[in-house]
Amino acid sequence: MKGRGLVVFLALILATLATAGVFMYSRGVEEQAKTGGTMVQVVVSKVDLPARTDMDQLIKDDQFRIIQVPEGVVVDGAVTSLDQLAGKSNSVAILAGEQIPVARISGNVPGGALAIPNGMEAITVSLDASRGVAGSINSGDHVTIYSTFKDAPTKGAEKETVTAVLVPTAELLAVFRPLSTTTFGSDETQTPSEQLPGSLTVTVALTPEDAQHFVFSVESGTVWFGLLPPDANGQPMEPVTFAQVVK
Repeated sequence: MKGRGLVVFLALILATLATAGVFMYSRGVEEQAKTGGTMVQVVVSKVDLPARTDMDQLIKDDQFRIIQVPEGVVVDGAVTSLDQLAGKSNSVAILAGEQIPVARISGNVPGGALAIPNGMEAITVSLDASRGVAGSINSGDHVTIYSTFKDAPTKGAEKETVTAVLVPTAELLAVFRPLSTTTFGSDETQTPSEQLPGSLTVTVALTPEDAQHFVFSVESGTVWFGLLPPDANGQPMEPVTFAQVVK
């Protein structure tokens, strides 16, 4: 019995020493973190940043803050100065409060804040829900653009309605959709499905030639967007007429 009591006593002493050791180690880490040598300055955002956000505008709006973090938790290539963000844009989304790796920040983005591809230009159009895939399109998506003309001249003597693939594959640079609208003269707020047509505003990247055709189609006919699957390309097709569709 005495031997068992001694074992228990020694076990209690060892447990106490281990607990004290963990406590002293934790205090040491805390004290080390409080000393200037182990803290590093990094820049974080105050708000969530969607991809392709203009850093200059956020700097102007004071949407960044500088914090101190232990050296051991600094991510590789973390942004440590606002100067590293000036004139740039983020290539992927960034969450509020997280460290910002330089790898997520594009250089001086060709095409400005919209990141317009080289040789392209940005064209914006307002669409109702039915012509804009019910508002399911987003920035970065690719679409096929169709255009329809009524009373279009054809090879025959009569004029017909014609639908053509205007642009087989086009990238969407920005999509704006109001979350709600208020009916004039009332306090009722409509849900997105009840919004009036024309509330979906889409900016698309087009070549100058396609942009010219697109503007002509918007002004003289109607346009529709067809959403493509990820990494898929649309197919060019011959225009169709009423006579070809209804046989």
